[in-house]
Amino acid sequence: MFAIKRELKLNKVETSLMRGNAGFKCWVYNFGLNLLTTSWSFEGVKLSDSKRLDAIKKVFTQITMEKAEYAWMKLYPSTVYQSAFIDLRDAPLDTIRLA
Repeated sequence: MFAIKRELKLNKVETSLMRGNAGFKCWVYNFGLNLLTTSWSFEGVKLSDSKRLDAIKKVFTQITMEKAEYAWMKLYPSTVYQSAFIDLRDAPLDTIRLA
């Protein structure tokens, strides 16, 4: 038996969609990181980062995505922003906290 190696190439529309997904994921990651670092300075809130991220994800899906100026977000699949929040959860946030 032998294997045939093939390289799949994306057309212009698919390339544009992939770049849009990557940009949206980056935007959501930075949005979540900004809210998380801001929430560290709240007085009287003693939550772990995972609980804060759960609250930020709820704010993002229920409030931010429903605003008219963010209607473009509905063009992208939900797995894109979910993976951004997963990456944010797995990020080493201790280095950010020390800075």
